[in-house]
Amino acid sequence: MTVPAPPDSTQPVEDTAGPRSVEDTAGNDPWTAPGSDRGNVASSDGAPAFAAGPPSWAPYPMPVPAPRNGLGTAAMVLGIVGSTLSLAVILFWMSWLPALLAVILGAVGLGQVRKGLATNRAAALAGVVLGITGLLVSTGAGVFVVTQVRAVNEERKTEEAAARVRAEAAIEAAATRAAQEKERAEAENQRLEAERQRIAAEREKAAADEKARRLSFGQSYTYPDGLKVTMAAPERYVPSTTVFEAPKNAKIVQVRITVVNTGSQGVSLEGAGLPSVRDAFGGPVFTLIDGSSRMKILPGSLAPGEEATGVSAYALPAGAADPFSVGIDHGLGAQRKNVVWSGSPA
Repeated sequence: MTVPAPPDSTQPVEDTAGPRSVEDTAGNDPWTAPGSDRGNVASSDGAPAFAAGPPSWAPYPMPVPAPRNGLGTAAMVLGIVGSTLSLAVILFWMSWLPALLAVILGAVGLGQVRKGLATNRAAALAGVVLGITGLLVSTGAGVFVVTQVRAVNEERKTEEAAARVRAEAAIEAAATRAAQEKERAEAENQRLEAERQRIAAEREKAAADEKARRLSFGQSYTYPDGLKVTMAAPERYVPSTTVFEAPKNAKIVQVRITVVNTGSQGVSLEGAGLPSVRDAFGGPVFTLIDGSSRMKILPGSLAPGEEATGVSAYALPAGAADPFSVGIDHGLGAQRKNVVWSGSPA
């Protein structure tokens, strides 16, 4: 039988004497008997009965160590936390650490179970399984999230590239439109400038033509259709027999007009048979008609190369005879032009 060692001893003492009686333990014990020699006890024949040794105590049960199940429980809790967090894809970055700790603690807990230091093998094993599951799921979730992030980034880059292309195309189109607008504006400005120059040229031409149609007696003017008109210098005229009596103190002059068709086609003299005569103040003068054959009226038309002369007499009022003017209107529509000769009477 093994008995516990005394407090100051580190080794248990084997009891080889077997069971003892009350007397042996009370009166015959050399360690407890009064006056006994603790150094050497002799038998009846003078030989020592046993060697001296430490005293013995009654045996008591050894304490059983409590099982250390904390690692297995912690592994299971961390495994549950890691697995739960791994189910939420966006929390994968939070689930791998408790899952990894669950695997580590669960493995240590299983080692303690194998050594007999723990009794919760199921909890430790559950922590390892849940931890591995959490790691796998979090790894998959991480791969999925990284793949999605990359896909989103690629899509964003593609959209940005397309937006840049569209922006560049829009800028280029705007530049092209601006260039076209500028070209159109320049062309319009050129057209307007050409129109202004044309109008100015026409005005200058009209002014020049107007000036060219303001002549002195004895000069000629040729119309665009080829009709050449020459107004001779006025001469004094003495009427013979008059139909209407001339105004008193009037100066009577004779006007001679010569027309020649220099063109290749016939021209009409409609409206140009009699000239328009004005006094110095622009007022009409009296047309003198006598019965002589000296008065001639221009024909209604002229063939190419044909020439004709018209003669008429006018009574210029006293005080308004110098200068006076004689005008001829010829042409059709917008081409009709008035030529005026002016000067002093003869």
